[in-house]
Amino acid sequence: MENENYFTRSRSLLGEDRFVKLQNMRFCVIGLGGVGGSSFEALVRSGAKHIVGIDFDKVAPSNLNRQILFTRYDIGKYKADCAFARAKAINAEVDVETLKLKINEETLSFLDHYEFDYVIDAIDDLGAKVLLIKYLQKRNIPFISSLGMGNRIDCSNIEITKINKTHDDPLARKLRYLLKKEEVDLSQVDVIFSSSKVEQTDVNFVSSIMPSPSCAGLSAVAYIIKNL
Repeated sequence: MENENYFTRSRSLLGEDRFVKLQNMRFCVIGLGGVGGSSFEALVRSGAKHIVGIDFDKVAPSNLNRQILFTRYDIGKYKADCAFARAKAINAEVDVETLKLKINEETLSFLDHYEFDYVIDAIDDLGAKVLLIKYLQKRNIPFISSLGMGNRIDCSNIEITKINKTHDDPLARKLRYLLKKEEVDLSQVDVIFSSSKVEQTDVNFVSSIMPSPSCAGLSAVAYIIKNL
């Protein structure tokens, strides 16, 4: 089959056993923007066969400076639909499903329909992030959560650790506080965060360019594969 050649270099780097394990795992990427989009595409290109992508939003012009899944032809379309099309354009045989779903108390139980081996949390909304982390931890589903990548130019200080060991990240500080209130064990929450300088701007929204969020998304997938 033609797509056997797609992953020749993945197989040679990972070894057959680890590559087969990657193919058999069921992944979920929640949030398909800067971080999640790069994670989603990295999973597809690395050889993962079973992926669910979740995002309720539509592509906006302001997304195109950093979100790898989309082009100007996608403006106004649902990110979930675009992610599905992109995955199939890369590998027609990938078992991919995308959902237009906003994570909240009413919708979270929808995830009970699946049996995920690993979840990448790339949600921007803190309330939804707390709900998701509680849900995953309660069910012993391995996951990694991305923290703040906005307003940063330098991507050399991105690292993966437990949330109780993060520093110099305003979003991490808020999330730690909220998780403590919910009695979540912080020592069991894997996160990817940046300790790079937060750039000051004169606008009232989060500014961003591609390097930091994409590096975070790619680092998440590298971490998962390394620890298969």
